[in-house]
Amino acid sequence: MKLAQADNVQKLILSEDIYNGVAKILRELTANTGAKTVVFCESNGYPVTHVGDTKGMDLQAISALAANNFSATAKMASMFGEGSGFKYVFLEGHDTNIYISDVGFNFILLVIFDASIALGMIRIFTKKAIGSLSELLASAKEDEQKSSQFLDLEFKTLLSEELDRSLKL
Repeated sequence: MKLAQADNVQKLILSEDIYNGVAKILRELTANTGAKTVVFCESNGYPVTHVGDTKGMDLQAISALAANNFSATAKMASMFGEGSGFKYVFLEGHDTNIYISDVGFNFILLVIFDASIALGMIRIFTKKAIGSLSELLASAKEDEQKSSQFLDLEFKTLLSEELDRSLKL
């Protein structure tokens, strides 16, 4: 959980394929757990996508508050010498519970579920979903780096050619 330090980290841009992959993983998590809502959001609280019922729910506000809560918890973890932070934040209510987890790559996952659903089941399936999300995001980051390197090389080549042409005049 390194969200408190996330300000200096480059954002990962999600392609349509990656976005669809994330949505598929969220749908599977919702189906496996019976969660009311699952939200995939940036560590700054911006909701990227969600699955489930959001009726009567201010998704922007909930995502932002959850991200702030998670970030505050990361700070507390560092105060206790937990360098990698706590793995999750669990908020238990009378009727509704929220399980917030770090996905990595500056993303967090919120699982909003009925209090009657066993936390152990949420934890097991969320851990599996986070593993799948991490693999997907790692491949997206790798693709982005390859693309960036290619564009840098192509730009340098074009710039060099253009400079050569302009200096020959």
